[in-house]
Amino acid sequence: MSCWIRLGLEPTQDLDAIRLAYRTQLPSHHPETDPEGFQALRSAYEEALRLAREHEALDTQAPVDDATPTADALHPTLQAFHHLLEEPSLRFDPQAWQTLIDELDELPLEQLDDVSWQILGGLRDCGPISHRCVGLLATRLGWADQLLRMENPQEVEALLQRLQVPDPFDTVLMRDWPPMLQMEALWYFRSLEFIFQSRPLFEFEQFVEQHTCVAMPNDPTLIERLYMQLSMAGIASPTVHAHWQAELKASPDDPDLLYLVGRQAELLGDQTQALTCNLRLLREHDYPQAERWLLEYCARHQPQWLPLLIQSLDQQPLPDTWPTELSDPLLGIPAQNPQTLARWSEASREGLGGIAATFIDWRLDGDDELPLLAWLLDEQDDALLHRRYWQAWALQRGEAGLLQQIISATPTDDALDALILEGFQRQANQQLHWLCQSEVAATLTEYSDRDDAGLDLPGSLLTLEVHPACREWLRRMRVYSAPALLGLNRQFQMRQMFTVPFAMALQGQLAERGIVLPPMPGGEALWDWHRQQLFMLAMLDQPARWMELVSAHVSQRLHYPPEHPFHGLHQQLISAQAHAEGGLLQWLDHSDPVQEMVAGRLLHFGNALELARLPSTAQLYACLQQDTVLINDYPFGYSLLCAVLLHDLSLDSEQRAKLLDRLQGARVVAGWFDGFRKGLIEGKPKPPAAQDINALGLDSDLLKRVVEALDRLINRGQPPSTRALRALQRAKDDEHQNPGLRCAIMAILSWSERMLRNRAQQPAAPAWQAWKLRSRLDRKGYALTLGAVIFGAVAPGFVPDVGIPVMLGDAGRVLIVLLLISALLRRMRDLDQGVWLMIGVLVLSRLIPFLPLVVMALPGDKLPNQYGPPPGRSEPLQDGLQAALRRLNGQ
Repeated sequence: MSCWIRLGLEPTQDLDAIRLAYRTQLPSHHPETDPEGFQALRSAYEEALRLAREHEALDTQAPVDDATPTADALHPTLQAFHHLLEEPSLRFDPQAWQTLIDELDELPLEQLDDVSWQILGGLRDCGPISHRCVGLLATRLGWADQLLRMENPQEVEALLQRLQVPDPFDTVLMRDWPPMLQMEALWYFRSLEFIFQSRPLFEFEQFVEQHTCVAMPNDPTLIERLYMQLSMAGIASPTVHAHWQAELKASPDDPDLLYLVGRQAELLGDQTQALTCNLRLLREHDYPQAERWLLEYCARHQPQWLPLLIQSLDQQPLPDTWPTELSDPLLGIPAQNPQTLARWSEASREGLGGIAATFIDWRLDGDDELPLLAWLLDEQDDALLHRRYWQAWALQRGEAGLLQQIISATPTDDALDALILEGFQRQANQQLHWLCQSEVAATLTEYSDRDDAGLDLPGSLLTLEVHPACREWLRRMRVYSAPALLGLNRQFQMRQMFTVPFAMALQGQLAERGIVLPPMPGGEALWDWHRQQLFMLAMLDQPARWMELVSAHVSQRLHYPPEHPFHGLHQQLISAQAHAEGGLLQWLDHSDPVQEMVAGRLLHFGNALELARLPSTAQLYACLQQDTVLINDYPFGYSLLCAVLLHDLSLDSEQRAKLLDRLQGARVVAGWFDGFRKGLIEGKPKPPAAQDINALGLDSDLLKRVVEALDRLINRGQPPSTRALRALQRAKDDEHQNPGLRCAIMAILSWSERMLRNRAQQPAAPAWQAWKLRSRLDRKGYALTLGAVIFGAVAPGFVPDVGIPVMLGDAGRVLIVLLLISALLRRMRDLDQGVWLMIGVLVLSRLIPFLPLVVMALPGDKLPNQYGPPPGRSEPLQDGLQAALRRLNGQ
């Protein structure tokens, strides 16, 4: 088929028209989908260009008489050039092109210039060609130096830039191939190289995986480069793997070969060899890509170890020596580099879960350490993983002793674990070097050992420049003297540091109470020392949250000797865990300063209402200090609570003054409230009108009982009656009641319990001690006494069976009457009644003789009253007033 027919053109010398026809036909013959059609179109295009240029050259050389030109009229050098392009055995042969260059060297200068431009014009549209061959020609003719002489140099400059790209292989190797195979091979491998260098690797992979048949020259350089590109693109091949293994065997220390073998091993599923290669790359060559591969491998196969690997790969160079001046800016603080921070952030999005996620959260935040400590203090199934996380924690929080133990640790046979420990040991050496050599660390260490309360830190340590180094030192777990703790907390704003030194402020509060941590032991016992102190410091810091985070057997495994400041708290915690009800709060001994601190953090009105025992007045006051819900949501109950505590003399004057301020500042939107508040402040409470109370959504009958109980406590110095106490207890336990009112009732019950306990301490008088009129007589004792009285009343006469006359005089009758009055009065005391009720019973007994017998049937007061404890009952308030009232209420 003629080239003109293929292009759809009439024969023409217009090069632009030929190019346009070629571009128009090109979309219909894509090289990938229609390689034969594309090759035919390309051949027709090149043939048309050749014919057009030949005719143009003949026209240029034609005589004026318009004689018909022939191909023989072309310059011999041009003929040789076209022969090179048309002959497959010469087109890609550099030696043939060198021969053409030698011919050009023989031309006169005036001919060389003209021939040079014609050759350049022929090259621009000659199709695929060897860049090496044409480059020889371009260098010889100096086209790059003549761009300014051209009218449109852009095309030539683009051609010259393409020639800078090396050929994908030695084109001489295909000199004997048919033209079709030459074009296809050159196009394919040149496209392959372009996609690899300029496009994403997945496009290269897609291009390679397209099924095709192409001739491949036997060029070792091409084959090796192709193997490398396949490995880089993630295309597995046993042949490529075997090739790289053979190469590595010949050059075992070549990092590139190590990488390529590891890459192919990974693609073929040989993770062991891939891991070995990447470990060598990292250790021997510090290969950056090896770190990335190891992290990805760990995330896939051992995700819980990923944070440990990230930590171990962190490298921060430290100076060999430190200056002796504290003001010198060279601090050398052990810190993590920005790449490690990015890795923490990336790992946090992996959804690792478990301890891995907890550790990453701690490293990113730094302040919330309790979840990590809860995991570390518990027993774990994987003991090695547990140990490594302890060491990772110690790198951030450990003093010299723990760091030294990390350095002396022995690696296991696991390759990844050995790498992690290796990184930990490197970092431990750096940090130990800083702790031992830095002037900042030395000054702070000397200060922490002093017992001189008047000693101050050097001013240079308090500057912003040195502040990060001080913070790093303060974060490490160690023992301080009490003056040092007080001084450090006074001179450093711990809460404003990031990250906040764990429990430093808390240890300062303990130091104020004369409590410091015990000395640190050496050897393996040092880890146990950290477990003991961390557990209790976390307990003191956030007790409620800490008890939710740790299991009960964690505290049971720990041991605190009796002289340890946390021994008492530990014992109470174990006791509380053994009893499911009531919680820790009710077990705490408030005379112990450590337990008192925990109680202050545990207690709030929410759990105070749920306690098995009533909280003390001091505890209620502490709740009020940290409460905001009660103040904002239940102002009436809040006011009533403040009034109860205000008149409880167990609080000191300063506390009551603060309560008075609180009560005066309470705001209730009601016109009658100011008068009610005034009565509360003056100790003369009077319940508001029922409609006013109901308007606030409160129970007016209950409020009336509360006010009456408060009035009795304030003005009569007596607790409410047992009946009133039972009603108040029912209201306190009713979850549907107003929470503010329940808290006020709880304060009244607590006050009443203290008074009843004092009364319970009074010794109970025996029934026969009739002269003790301010004592109580139970029903049994009353019955015996009444029997004696009745016997004495009917005894005048004689005893029939014996025949002995029995005579009672006036004195005897008076004694019987006094005994009856004493028994009746003491029985009234047991019923928590007074003399007037007794007189009433005596008067009515003249009309109803058996009335004293009715009194015997009435049950006595089950609680202590103003006349003492119930007769015959031992410790009626042993479990507390609340438990006793609940029993009476049948709860």
